Amino acid sequence: MTRPLPRHVIEVADGFWNIRAPFRVGPLNIGTHASLVRRANGAFVMLDACPCDDETMTWIREVSGDRLEAIVNLHPFHTVFVKAAHANFPTAKLYGTARHVSKLSELPWQPERTESAELQALFRDDFELSVPRGVDFIPADERLHFSSVLAFHPATKTLHVDDTILYLKLPRLLRAFKRDVFRLHPTLAKTLERRAGATADFRAWAQETTKRLQGIDNLCAAHMTVLLARDNPGPSIAERFERAVHDADGKLRAHDRTFQR
Repeated sequence: MTRPLPRHVIEVADGFWNIRAPFRVGPLNIGTHASLVRRANGAFVMLDACPCDDETMTWIREVSGDRLEAIVNLHPFHTVFVKAAHANFPTAKLYGTARHVSKLSELPWQPERTESAELQALFRDDFELSVPRGVDFIPADERLHFSSVLAFHPATKTLHVDDTILYLKLPRLLRAFKRDVFRLHPTLAKTLERRAGATADFRAWAQETTKRLQGIDNLCAAHMTVLLARDNPGPSIAERFERAVHDADGKLRAHDRTFQR
C-alpha cells in the first residue's frame, strides 16, 4: 500500500516532489518551498531549504533513504532555513551562492558556487541551471530579490524557481475576473545593471528561457504556489513567461532611456 503524502508535499511528477512551508513577513504568510528530486542515478537532491514538520521529515528520510547526496541553494537571499537543513541532513553536500557562503561561513560549503558554470557541470545529467543576465545577481540592496538560479528538470518537465517568477492562484471569489497571476518579480527595474546594454542582455536571456520553457509543463514557484500540467486550463508556461516579459517592457524601455549610449 502506497503511503499517503504529507499534507505539505506535492507530487509534481514521478521523482519530483515540491515541499510547501509557511514563511512570514510581518503579519503575512508568503510561504516558501523546497523540492526533492530523484536523479537518474537513483540518488536524491534537495533544491533550496525550507522548514519541515515531523511528518515531512520522516517522509523525506523514508523516500530518500541514505541517498540524499546534495542540498543546492538557488536564491542568494533565501538563507533562513539553510542551517536547519544541513543539521537535518549533515552528510548531504551543501552548495550555495557566494552570498550563502559569506553569510553562513561556518557551514561546510562545497567549493562550487550555485551560480557558477562548475556547479552546472556537476549536475548537467539531471538539471539545466540558468542565471538571469543583465541584472545584479546579488544587489547591494538586500530587499531586491529578483535574481535566482532557475533549475530546469527535463526528465519531469519541471521548473523550480524562486523569486524571479511569481505565480499566484487567486481566491475563488475573484476567479470570475481572473484565475491566476503569472509575472516577473516586481524588483526587476531596480536590479537591472546600471549600464547600456543591460536590457539587451536580459531580453536575450528571456528569449532563451522562453525556448527552454517550451519543454516544461510544471512550475514550482517559491512564495505562492505551483502550476502543474494537470491543473493548468490556460496558456502554457512558456506562453505565460513570454507575456510576463512583454508586460515588463515598459521597465526595460525606461532603463534604456536612462542609459542610452
